Amino acid sequence: MNNVFVDLKENSYDVIIKKNSFSSLNKELKERNLYGNILIVVDKSVNKTHSTKIEKFVKSHKGKIEKLILDINESKKSFETLNKIYDKLIKKNFGRDSLLIAVGGGIIGDICGYAAATYSRGIQFVQVPTTLLAAVDSSVGGKTGINFGSVKNIVGAFYQPELVLIDFNFFTSLKEREILCGLGEVIKYAFLSNNEFFLFVQANIKKLLKSSSAQINKAVYESVLFKAGVVASDEKESGLRKILNFGHTFAHAVEIEKKHQILHGEAVIIGMVAALYLSNEKGLLKESLLLTYLQLFDEVKDKIKIKGLDKKKIINAMKKDKKNRDGKIKFVLIKEIGNLILDVEADKKQINNALNNAIKFFKN
Repeated sequence: MNNVFVDLKENSYDVIIKKNSFSSLNKELKERNLYGNILIVVDKSVNKTHSTKIEKFVKSHKGKIEKLILDINESKKSFETLNKIYDKLIKKNFGRDSLLIAVGGGIIGDICGYAAATYSRGIQFVQVPTTLLAAVDSSVGGKTGINFGSVKNIVGAFYQPELVLIDFNFFTSLKEREILCGLGEVIKYAFLSNNEFFLFVQANIKKLLKSSSAQINKAVYESVLFKAGVVASDEKESGLRKILNFGHTFAHAVEIEKKHQILHGEAVIIGMVAALYLSNEKGLLKESLLLTYLQLFDEVKDKIKIKGLDKKKIINAMKKDKKNRDGKIKFVLIKEIGNLILDVEADKKQINNALNNAIKFFKN
């Protein structure tokens, strides 16, 4: 078992990373005095595939417990879905001593986190990410929220979980596209962290596309360990934590332009390629390193359908990004592995060139 401790003083928590760890969830809750009134919110597709283990947990809990199953996707990351959680909590008389458990991907985790942050001015919650993407990205760090209109995650709060439990058994039912989405964030950490992890990801990229591989376990642990360190240094994203947005300014805009037909992890891969080209365009990244770094994407680029991207719409979407300041689009760019530059501005021509080059890269 590899545990990661997210050190945030009074908001600290463990990330348990272990195969079959969900079977010991009741024990983990009891050890942390979280064994009270529980609402467990489960993604419908996860409940269908893993109903036996989820029901076993529900039946083994000694206190009050209710289950809410949600049919979820990016378009339902909304007030309407949030209200379903509030409605269940209120109708079943859950008070401030309650615990919300999110079992699903990043959308379930984000919505449940925001519900926990706002219900009765804050109740405890636990994250059980069931996708590779959620495990290495949204489940750790305390970002919660929902979309509003066409703007991603514009309504939200920083609210840390009491525990994150990553059980690799959930990954066995993931399709290759879902693994690819998680791999997008793993690749991001490869750029952010160090040469050793970058070389590991580069050498094992094919194996990382298989959910049962031993390499997935290492990738999850190293990614969570890196993110935990960044979050511990900058919980509310006022400085260092901004590096986690590498590729995301482009990515969120691509998601919006394609109305989420391109999934988040896929968009992050596109966004990182565009960010690499923009880094080169801005004179930050040497041509030789650009070509080396782009090779990392050779095994995955054919799996991403990029047809019909409208650059004008992408740039317009970027103008609404919540990370912007003074009406200016801000980028996280790269000089070399582990050396990221924050809050870089670029003109329309530079952004256009980066997008053109990224689109050509995925079409070749």
